[in-house]
Amino acid sequence: MNFFKTTLLSIPLFLIFQLSLMANAPSNHVLVSVAPHKFFVERIAKDTVTVLLMVPAGASAHTFEPTFKQMLQAAKANLWFSVGEGFEERAIKSLKSHNSGLEIVDLRSGVDMIVADPETGACPCCLKSGQDLHIWLSARQAKTQSKTIANALSVKYPENKTLYQENLALFIKELDDLDVKIGSLLKNLKKRTILVSHPAYAYFCRDYHLKQLSIEFEGKDPTPYQLTKILQLAKSASISRIYIQPQYSSKGAHLFAKELTADIITLDPYAENFIESMLKIAQEFSKN
Repeated sequence: MNFFKTTLLSIPLFLIFQLSLMANAPSNHVLVSVAPHKFFVERIAKDTVTVLLMVPAGASAHTFEPTFKQMLQAAKANLWFSVGEGFEERAIKSLKSHNSGLEIVDLRSGVDMIVADPETGACPCCLKSGQDLHIWLSARQAKTQSKTIANALSVKYPENKTLYQENLALFIKELDDLDVKIGSLLKNLKKRTILVSHPAYAYFCRDYHLKQLSIEFEGKDPTPYQLTKILQLAKSASISRIYIQPQYSSKGAHLFAKELTADIITLDPYAENFIESMLKIAQEFSKN
């Protein structure tokens, strides 16, 4: 059952009562929209909080709509680390109607955002601002997001502030080390253009001087004209590998693979283990 297509009258009264009880009960639950940010929060907070994930594995954050069961679970949280996805505004409004104390922390705050641009291949994930919302796919911008998380946790749970700040420092060191490792993997790369099915890697590409070409265009399959143009660019860049992800259709990528005699490689930029995921992405891109 889609929560936003469900009217209040059609929800059983006992579930509404349960939602209200859960929302008003003392809680150390925090909510994140995407799995990589679950990793961030757990690195900083350890076992002092329980992290709830809104968008489940394999789902697209851009098209996701939570069910009532997911909203019932989310009602336990008193902090939500958001990223600006379309479903968040509707979900926040619904949750706040039962829990006015829910605090929303926007992880875009302080991040050097990329605005979607067909020339850069950035994804226009946020329709209102045109911002690319894949902000975690940068070890450098991840430091800003981690500081935002640590500061919000310190305010909400001041008894753990020292722990959060200590863990933040350790995590930032981890992110710096990750940045160096990725830079080392990619520094001698000759072919610096990547072809992807969905344009998730603009922040990664900006950090390491790569160029992203996307088969998907503004969230849709390309028109014949766009398809021809992308194919020409891919040929001129000697593309031999196409990167797909499990959240989106790979039909176009397989058509391109035939034309380019290219290999198809699956990567999951939404994977929960951020460090492993970023290294895997870098290792695969280094094989271009």
